[in-house]
Amino acid sequence: MSILPKLKQLDKMVADGLIIDAFDRFFDDKVVTHSENGDRSNNKAQKREWLVKFFSLIQKINSIKLHGHTVTGNVSHSKFTFKFTTTWGDKLVFDEVIRRTWKNGLVVDEYYYEGELPTSKSTPSSTKRKTTPKTPAKRRAGAPRNADDLTKIEGIGPKIAGVLQAKNIKSFGQLAAAKPERLRKILAEAGPRYKMHDPSTWPQQAALAKAGKWEQLKELQSKLKRGRK
Repeated sequence: MSILPKLKQLDKMVADGLIIDAFDRFFDDKVVTHSENGDRSNNKAQKREWLVKFFSLIQKINSIKLHGHTVTGNVSHSKFTFKFTTTWGDKLVFDEVIRRTWKNGLVVDEYYYEGELPTSKSTPSSTKRKTTPKTPAKRRAGAPRNADDLTKIEGIGPKIAGVLQAKNIKSFGQLAAAKPERLRKILAEAGPRYKMHDPSTWPQQAALAKAGKWEQLKELQSKLKRGRK
């Protein structure tokens, strides 16, 4: 059974601004949502809670444009540009592709990334960040020398890690010593996409990683939602 009819209905609801309604209708209770920035939710309830909180901070939906979508088997890709105004007056622009995996007519996995719609049957692979840290933490490919893999911290993906490294926060020790206020300022300066992230637990997580307390870090991360307590 083709998923295209349901995809068209879902994308139309999203384009019309009915994002939470579309989520309620087309997503499985055990859906996993994640992005290249390191955001992750492990079920429908977690993601819905985040959506409600996000839209409570949005004063106006300026525009939502669907650029197109493709389907290969049970995987769809849709490209959108979202433009919002927050309650404090900032303009947010999200230009992204949404890759969805479907099962029994519902979305069971959703991944967001910046890029273009795939032009062939091959689908772009996501770099899924494991929630369970490995021992020892290895330097991520492309990261500066003498740098720790900051993506081991719940809430930090490759792009945010790059933003922090540009501000000379390259190790677990440097992140552990950073005040949340400084981290929020760094994220705000990096742009609206990053400003929405909450770094309040990052120093605590980094301190555990620096000390090699991986089991304690795993326990802490199991209690977090998108890096937040």
